Amino acid sequence: SAAIFIFIIAGLIYCVVLPTIEDIKKIREEIGAHKIDLENKYLKSKSLKKMSANLKKTESQLEELNNIFINQNRALEFITTLEGIADKEGLTQKISLLPAQNLKESPAYKKIPAQIAVDGGFSAELKYLADLETLDYYINIKSLELSTIGDKSGDGEDGDGKNISMLISADTYWK
Repeated sequence: SAAIFIFIIAGLIYCVVLPTIEDIKKIREEIGAHKIDLENKYLKSKSLKKMSANLKKTESQLEELNNIFINQNRALEFITTLEGIADKEGLTQKISLLPAQNLKESPAYKKIPAQIAVDGGFSAELKYLADLETLDYYINIKSLELSTIGDKSGDGEDGDGKNISMLISADTYWK
């Protein structure tokens, strides 16, 4: 009877317990795979939320960036702005825009070299440069040449009395 009892127990272990253990192992592996999948989905979701927030932040900066490019349809506004600055400081100005160059990085934008010749007093020209720097437009000054034309006041001592010629070579960026 003990042998039959051991045989029945062994049969139960072989027929019930071992398959159940195998099923438990498979279920544990599936749960692990689902856990990893859920963690990946959570990280993607978190990353997506972060990217969405960054996109909103970038869109506002993009609008600001677009404003620094001079609109080709509003070239007169740009030139009028420069003339307004020169008039405010009592300077005479000549603006020459050279042929446009396409930008390799972005075909929608163009770089137009400009030469601006300004005549007037030294401090007025410094104020002109400061005003030029505060414009919303992106103007990249490549060179700046100053030369004395003559002494307007005749005293020879006051730097503001001298007529200074300033030649600015710059790149302007247009859309």
